[in-house]
Amino acid sequence: MICDFFQAKDPVVLTKLRNNIYNEICRLPMLPNDKYALEDDMYLWNYNSDKYIKNIKDDNARLKVLSDFDKMIQNVDNSLLGN
Repeated sequence: MICDFFQAKDPVVLTKLRNNIYNEICRLPMLPNDKYALEDDMYLWNYNSDKYIKNIKDDNARLKVLSDFDKMIQNVDNSLLGN
């Protein structure tokens, strides 16, 4: 899904994909404490995604979104491996 997000150009499609990614991460079977800790990362990713959606030509915004996503996935991996 993240590949689709970076390939999309339409702001409506980007917003829908971002929301789908967010919802899928929220559905993962993580411990409540881990989900709570992940919320900050997800908030930052959401914020930076909005910036990227407004200007998809901004490489800096794209890198921030990718970095935020990597951080979220690392936290998810750590949580799921710990369960």
